[in-house]
Parts: sequence; structure tokens; C-alpha cells
Amino acid sequence: MKLLDCKIRDLKIFVTVVEERNFTRAGEKLFIAQPSISKSIQRLEEELEVILFDRRMRDVALTDAGEIVYEHSKQVLALMKRMETGIEDLSDAAAGQLKIGLPQIIGTFIFPPIGKAYTERYPKVALKIEERGGIVTEKLVEKGELDVGFVVFPVDNPLLYTEQIYEDSFVLCVSANHPLAAREQIELHEVKDEQFIVFAKTFALHKIVMKACERSGFTPHVLLESTQWDLVLELVSVQMGIAILPRVFANKLKNIEIASIPITNPSFKWQVGVITSKKYYHSAALKRFLDTVHEIYT
Repeated sequence: MKLLDCKIRDLKIFVTVVEERNFTRAGEKLFIAQPSISKSIQRLEEELEVILFDRRMRDVALTDAGEIVYEHSKQVLALMKRMETGIEDLSDAAAGQLKIGLPQIIGTFIFPPIGKAYTERYPKVALKIEERGGIVTEKLVEKGELDVGFVVFPVDNPLLYTEQIYEDSFVLCVSANHPLAAREQIELHEVKDEQFIVFAKTFALHKIVMKACERSGFTPHVLLESTQWDLVLELVSVQMGIAILPRVFANKLKNIEIASIPITNPSFKWQVGVITSKKYYHSAALKRFLDTVHEIYT
């Protein structure tokens, strides 16, 4: 096996084909003609003396050897990227690319001032946003495929640096015409018979609300789930149900008739933080990014 003879370019082409699950799409992404893609894969197979793809299959399918080469190729490419970034850091305090994991909700409420301040200060850094859920973001940061992630806390992962940057109280949101709208505060058990509009199960907010209801002795009757915070509030305003959201949500949407009521028992918080890997190199661009986060939120 002539592993050292493999070119980094061939490894990158191979990984792209696997991730795009198609030779044509890989070529379009890399701006390389499909015949060149095929030759690169063939060259890699000859140098490694293995078959990477099961060509009996219509779709792109890896052989057992292909799976091994794919996993290690990603590690090699990540190592090369960290080396390049380290060299760039010697000549420029903040340049290159920064990959950021950003769940949709956090992106809407937390990230905009960070992104604006950072790009104004460091225009040579290209920000690449990956809109993934918190669990996926955590795994990608752990593996070094993302430089930094924003997630809902708590996070219990010994392989990550974690820092909470934002906290907000949850409030009960009801229509302005709801009988509870005039209340100054409320205990959660008082709404056990209401119909709830909640975020989808893929959101950390869903789990937080469900656990709070369980602590109050009931399982909420969920009328519907949504991935859109503004839709949740619109539905509340037309009296389809009630919702439990961080206070900042209720204050964000204008021209809808809702009331937001502080919840006193149990009191629970929406906590957001940043995570970075303990294993992988922190570039100058990443360090400056974290500095910007600290300036704005801590």
C-alpha cells in the first residue's frame, strides 16, 4: 500500500464525492470535469491497492475499504487545514475561514450583533454558517468539522470548552383576549388544562418546556408543533393555544396581540453558550471571534 503517494487533492475529491453522493455534483462543487473526478478516484484506488466504491450499485456506495479511507481522509484534510491556518496566523492576525454551528433560533436572536461586529473588524475572515440543531453542532465541533458552535446549555461533554453567554427567563404567552392575559405572574400548574403550541422535538426548547411541565405534575396537551417562533406567536395571538417561550421571543414580534406573563413556579431559564474543541487548534480568527462574543454578551 502506497499511502504516502496519495495526493491531498485526490483525497479531497474522494471525500467530496462521498459527501455529495454523486460524481457530477462533486465535480460542480469543486469546478472539476467529471472525467477528471473519475481519474482521480481511479488513481487513488491504484495507489492504495483497494476498491473504494461498489460499482454494482446505482448510487455512490462505499466498500468496507472505502469507509476506512473516507474516515481517515477527513482527518488528514482537517489536519492539513489546521496546518494552513496556523501558517496564516503567522502572517495575518485574522484571516481565512471560520465555520460556525448556529441553530436557527439562536441565529435569529443571539448571533446578528456578533456577526456584524466581527465582519466589520476582520473583513478578511469568511464566515461559513452551518444551521444545525444543538446536538449535531456539538458533535461537529467535537470532531473539528466546525470551529465554534452556539448551543442551548447545559452541555456535558468533557471534550469541549463551554461558556454560557446569555440567559433569559421563560414566560407564558397567551392571546390578549385570554382570561389569563391580565395576570402579573403565574404558576405553571395553572395552565395544565390549556392547549399548548410548542417547538418541534428537534429543538432544545421543546425538551426544556416539557421537563418544566413534568416538574409541575402534568404532561401538556400539545395542539401542534412548529419550527418557526413567529408562527408560534401568531397562532397564540388568534387563540389557538398558549406557548411558553423565552421573554426575548415575546418582545421581538411586533403588531400582534399577545400578553407575556412571568412564570414563578417553577422558574426556569433559556441559557445559551459557545462551545469549542479542546482537541483542535484555535486559530487567530477563532480567538478574535470569541473575544467579540465576550465583548457583546459578557
